[in-house]
Amino acid sequence: MANSDSMRAYMASHLINLFPSLVRAELLSDSELLEELGIAPDATVSFSDNGVTFARSALFKAIRSAFEKIEEEFFLEDIKGDHWSLRHHPGERPAFSLTKGDLQILNDSFWPFCTEVDRRLSVFEAEAKGRSFSREDLERLGAVLSASILSDEDVSDLLLDLDCSPSHIEALLRQEFQSPSNKVSTLVPRDIRYYERLVGKYYGSNNIDEYCEVELKQYFDNRIESEVTESDFLMCIHKSISAVVSNCLVDEAQYHAMASRAIETCHPILLISCLEVGILKFKDSSVAIIKKLFGCISSAKTLDNLRLFCSMAVFVDGELARLQIFKGMPPFYRRLASFAQSALIVKVALEEGVVFDKVEQWASQQRGLYFFCQSFIDLIEEPRWLPTYLTEEQFINELYGRVNVACQEPDECEVVEYLQKELTSGSRLNMHSFLPGPLEGNSAPAVIPDEISDLLAKHINGKASFDSYRILMNSAPFWKIDDEYLEHAVSLLESAQHKLASVNDKDSVYQVLNGLAQVACMTRSKKLAVSVTILSRLYRDYIDVDSEPENYLAIGVVGGAAFEDKDGWAEYIGQWCTELAYLQISEDSIERMERMLERLCILEPYLFYTCSKALNIFRMLSNK
Repeated sequence: MANSDSMRAYMASHLINLFPSLVRAELLSDSELLEELGIAPDATVSFSDNGVTFARSALFKAIRSAFEKIEEEFFLEDIKGDHWSLRHHPGERPAFSLTKGDLQILNDSFWPFCTEVDRRLSVFEAEAKGRSFSREDLERLGAVLSASILSDEDVSDLLLDLDCSPSHIEALLRQEFQSPSNKVSTLVPRDIRYYERLVGKYYGSNNIDEYCEVELKQYFDNRIESEVTESDFLMCIHKSISAVVSNCLVDEAQYHAMASRAIETCHPILLISCLEVGILKFKDSSVAIIKKLFGCISSAKTLDNLRLFCSMAVFVDGELARLQIFKGMPPFYRRLASFAQSALIVKVALEEGVVFDKVEQWASQQRGLYFFCQSFIDLIEEPRWLPTYLTEEQFINELYGRVNVACQEPDECEVVEYLQKELTSGSRLNMHSFLPGPLEGNSAPAVIPDEISDLLAKHINGKASFDSYRILMNSAPFWKIDDEYLEHAVSLLESAQHKLASVNDKDSVYQVLNGLAQVACMTRSKKLAVSVTILSRLYRDYIDVDSEPENYLAIGVVGGAAFEDKDGWAEYIGQWCTELAYLQISEDSIERMERMLERLCILEPYLFYTCSKALNIFRMLSNK
């Protein structure tokens, strides 16, 4: 290499190291760029159980040699300088042994270095069947393995591809749950391919129902292994997913085995998915087990497991928001992936008997802010599901709501009559059971009942007060509010010059601002959102930001989702945050709102245009 080329490679390698880890990893994965720059990176390979690490080039060279000359012994050094011998280890699957004194490591993961192409392909086909691979995966990777010689990069990429599978991550989770700590990258894999094999690949559906009709059906049709697995039941976060799974499941004995495990572990997602599939497919022949499934939903153990599930969902969805690997895809798809991954974590934890200490506090501290900020940003696309709905109390209501829906579709039969009776007699079904689920943020609301419509007309024609808007605020999450009622609500505020009768305490002001912001968001009422801003100005003396700083900032972000265009959305949020920044608030509140606003701008950089002034004020005040 010429001196100029050597200097260029040296400078390029140092510049790459200045980038954040995710950007650096992406640059180093571009073999064409590295070749053009004259950089030859050498990764390391670790055998984590033993803490032994080798330079990839040295290890791969020795493995190649051992697989070519199976009778010979080869020597290499690890990165600490210790000497090891490597031999081909005979068996059905190409493997090798590493030996240093009394310590021996056996490994069969590097079978792609096998010199026999047919043997390589045979091992790969067996591997692919248990990893939710599609026919496209089989064809693409099979073409790589058909080459006479595989480069180090080819093998590394192929092994990484194989690791992006639910079965591999489940095995890693089991292994790590038996050790003192878990890796974040195991709890939340960083490769989009993993989630595509967990819940299917997104191609452009507008909502969860469309996704189930198109992508999810293709996912099952294109899989090498057609048999439905327990992982498939774990992604049933919506009734439409259960319907697709039930169409793919043909074996009742397999269903009974999964239902029995759900009953034994009281895993909430397994319970509801098995119940829905049972009603759809085996309602006449599996009466007893469906009844047991419903009984388990009501148990205290299930509620504890729901608490764990919701905490893990906050952590996983927050980490996925931080990673931004679902950027450009709709919120329901990312949320489906995060909830399915959370269900898998809970499944392994329950089976391994893991006890989590203060899991809610841990999840909130680790990724809670990312979760809430991303969920608030999601409202511009999916305005009907709020992050505050993710609690164990609301999720148990969600499960009962799904049971109720499942009982509406089939013809009357013994088990359906039993479930309907239990839902009503046990007072398990309430209004919160009909709130939108986590994948229904852009679903069309139901038509408002006549009696509720009459109540709205009656109350919105009175004085502008908390009671005047109570029915409106309580109705918007459930039903479609006609434009005439929204116009009346805004007119009532304008005629009273945005002064509220009988509202003279901080709690009432907060409830009105928060409630009307949610109505504006869910109905896309820009006029009502503007009225919320005016109300906040008039009742500034009643706004106790110090009590709940993040919640007051969130009111503006929620209200901003009334604007479907990004410019209007960002302008509204920027104005709201700037006005908050000029209030007399404590140093702690300033720091907390600064963190939240900064996180919002990182997750959605478009907000920097309108929120930079508020952010600079918060930073200036916090540095006093």
